[in-house]
Parts: sequence; C-alpha cells; structure tokens
Amino acid sequence: MMRVVTLDSKAVNTWVAILSGGGLLRGERETEGAELAGKIVGEVRLSELRAWLTALAPAQQEDIRSAAIELCMWMAVADRVIDPAERDLLGDVVRASGLSPADEQRMLDLLQSALGDIRRLPHLETLAERLDHPVLRELMLALAWHVANADGFVDALESSSYGRLAAIFGVPANVARAITLVLRS
Repeated sequence: MMRVVTLDSKAVNTWVAILSGGGLLRGERETEGAELAGKIVGEVRLSELRAWLTALAPAQQEDIRSAAIELCMWMAVADRVIDPAERDLLGDVVRASGLSPADEQRMLDLLQSALGDIRRLPHLETLAERLDHPVLRELMLALAWHVANADGFVDALESSSYGRLAAIFGVPANVARAITLVLRS
C-alpha cells in the first residue's frame, strides 16, 4: 500500500457541489477548491471549463453532477472494500451536491446498492461520455484519487483502477501521475 497525505475534503467536496451551481468554483465559499483546481489544471484551463459549464442547459449540468458522484462511487468500490471514511465522504458529497431531493435520494440508494454490487454503477465508458470535457476529466481524476485516499491509503487495486480511469478519460499517464503529486503536496 502507498501512504499518501489526506487532501482537505472541503476543497475537493466543493467541486461536485458546485459543478453547475452558478458555474464552477466562483465564490468565496469555494476559494479552497478553486485554488486546488487551479494547481491541478491551471487558471486558464479552469476558466475554459467554467465557461463551458455555464453554457450548458440545467439538465446537462445536473447530469454532470450525477456522473461525478457516480464516478466517486465507482472509485470507492473499485477495490471491493469500502472503508467507513470512504462511505462518509461519499455521503457528504451526495448531500452537498445540490441535486434535487429526489435525485439526492436516488444517489444515496445507488451508493447503498453499489456497496453490494458494483455492477449497479454505470460503466466507466458511459461516465466518460457524460464527463466529456478534458479539463473536467482531469478534475474528476483528482476527485477519484481523493476518494481512493479517503482512508489514508491507496492500495494496488485502487492505483490500477485510477490508471484505467485515466486511460478511459484519455488523460496521458504522465498527467495522471502529476495530478496525484499535486494532491500529495
């Protein structure tokens, strides 16, 4: 197992919560998340993502939030073991997502189902189609790494799952490694 530094949950949790709530990472509440996102993808690319998200219809924005949460769930169960810290983090992400009460409940139910059967979650290729902006994909990789590290460790299966996710997202291996290094610093 690889020991890694735990990333500040507040910074990453804001990403899902505000992916479409008035744009990505704009207000004072999201300062920590914006700073971290800027370190990962750069300010120019982050601005491009904000503009892209703002132009989407509300239904598309909500689908992106749901896909981001489903990706977090996938990463949490990728090693077939879910730590209480991972479960708590996922519950917090769902509750902070800003989804409608019905969709929030649907996500919490999906989480419960996925704990017993990972096949309840969408395939990674399907999530990649829904999370189809390159900058968003890099931030989602960071979020996936954060979920894998919620218990303070990233084991070999989680690490290989992260590599598989990066490949499916079309993120070069050196960029995926750089993301993990930013999160460890």
